[in-house]
Amino acid sequence: MNESASGISYGASAVTTMAGLTFNEWVALGGFLIGVATFAVNWWYKHAQTKIMQDKQDQD
Repeated sequence: MNESASGISYGASAVTTMAGLTFNEWVALGGFLIGVATFAVNWWYKHAQTKIMQDKQDQD
């Protein structure tokens, strides 16, 4: 019972916090999240490209 009450409490707190954000804060948060996602995708593909180049070099 305590775990569910704790989860409900955290969820209600998150909803209350999110409802209090202004439009500009939502846009700033969205921009930040897009920036983090862009960084992650670029890192992922650069890592994959480097691995492919190393594998190709090892075969030669």
